[in-house]
Amino acid sequence: MRRRVTNPMHAVLALLICAAAACEQRQAPVAAEPPLAWNSDCSPIVRPAPLSLEAAREAYRAAEARHELRLREAATPGAFLRHIQQKPGTGTGFHSASGTETSMHAARSADASQPKPVPVPGFCLSEMAETGQLLFDHEYGYSDGLGGGEAARSEKGPFRRVHQGLFGGPETISCPSCHWVGGPNGAGAETDNVFLSGDGVNPNTGDARNSPSLVALGVVQALAREMTTDLQKQRAALASDAAREAKQVERRLTSKGVDFGVLRATAKGEIDASGLEGIDQDLVVKPFGWKGTRPDIASFATEALQVHLGMQGDDLLKEGGEGAGRGIDVTDPDGDGIRDEFSSRPLSAMTVHLALLELPIVEPLVQDRNLEPAAEGLLAPTTTSFVEDFARGRELFHSIGCAACHRPMLVLEDPIVEINGLPPIDLSRTMRRPALEYDADLKGYPVWLFSDLKRHDMGRENASRHEYRGVARNHYLTPRLWGVADSAPYLHDGRAPSFDYAIAGHDGEGRAARRAFNALEHHEKGPLRVYLMSLRRAPRVMIP
Repeated sequence: MRRRVTNPMHAVLALLICAAAACEQRQAPVAAEPPLAWNSDCSPIVRPAPLSLEAAREAYRAAEARHELRLREAATPGAFLRHIQQKPGTGTGFHSASGTETSMHAARSADASQPKPVPVPGFCLSEMAETGQLLFDHEYGYSDGLGGGEAARSEKGPFRRVHQGLFGGPETISCPSCHWVGGPNGAGAETDNVFLSGDGVNPNTGDARNSPSLVALGVVQALAREMTTDLQKQRAALASDAAREAKQVERRLTSKGVDFGVLRATAKGEIDASGLEGIDQDLVVKPFGWKGTRPDIASFATEALQVHLGMQGDDLLKEGGEGAGRGIDVTDPDGDGIRDEFSSRPLSAMTVHLALLELPIVEPLVQDRNLEPAAEGLLAPTTTSFVEDFARGRELFHSIGCAACHRPMLVLEDPIVEINGLPPIDLSRTMRRPALEYDADLKGYPVWLFSDLKRHDMGRENASRHEYRGVARNHYLTPRLWGVADSAPYLHDGRAPSFDYAIAGHDGEGRAARRAFNALEHHEKGPLRVYLMSLRRAPRVMIP
């Protein structure tokens, strides 16, 4: 970027305004208001090539900001998050906490008759993304709201890797402590596993879960939203046709080539969803969580903040229940004495950060430069290419049945994503590189996801001990294989150290592919491994 925020506090104003936008958008009639837009006066987001000199400078500036933040927190614990949480006073475009109107509402009202987007003063996507990265990297402590109840006050510390029911842990103090394998925002090692919905003590009472990679979540949400819209339109058309024809009608529901089963409608237009496959009856594609239970980044992050860090968000408090805690104070149900732990302001910033992360790449190793010998009398380095193995492995990926669920590519029609009530974000312009690229032949943006964003029956061997949000114990969302070369170990519980072990762990709907792989000769399996090793993250400059 052309201007980096080295002081974490400088990004607070944009963050506060963004959170107010989410609240205002929920309260006011959408049809009567012009759309919101990011302020064009802000520093633009500049995304350098991952290994460029500017990328190195950006990594250095980010490391400086993290270091400064840690020192500030050492001097005044909790200051960073409290500063983001607090409401601004006059002079910022907002009224005081007791006021009734924000600059967001004023900006809309002033131009209510204009159809063009209304830029909001201080509404900076670049600053929000930077603040979100700091929040993701931040080491949370008791002053922030880490943990809850007795765990937050225990002399033994707040951590428990075996979670206590839906309430969770916590088992860590920061997001990168479990999302680091393969690079920033990556997957977790087997030692990072947690045991969900346990008794707080015995690992055998919980369900082991490994941390997934978090790359390009904005693209994932955008794909899921398009599929949801498509499926729900098909449902409406089915009900309308059945009522018009006065007879029962049934159709297979497909979106982006993915089959979600059969939907039926009676002559009265009533829907029978018993024939659906891999999706809930609401026809909302939920691409987040091993069980596919969350529809967007914000709800996914809210749940993760609670169960892994004990940080409670606004939406979690509204949802209530065991997951929020059993305290009598509804504003502090986890009973740690900290209120407003993680409101919509920091959540919006963290969500933007996750949405703009880069796409993985599909690229075999090719070293075809003719290099000179390093010294007289030595042989020149040999060239290396795995292109042929890659091509053969790709054929095997399809022929043995892997691509039936791990669909290599889905087409995103519209790169605009709406996140947590914020102005629309054009992912094709604002993502970190590698980013979305338009393909005129496809009339959209190819996304090499290697998933169908659908749940599948993975058999009794993989059944969880507990049922999550109504999802059957043996059903799991097809994991995205993009970047799989950099995200070992594999499977939902991290028990597979290699591709061979991961394939061996397939049961249920994956059993046929497992058998086909096992039937291959030893030398035939190599190309498939090479192909999977080519699904990787682009190398980039990192500074601890």
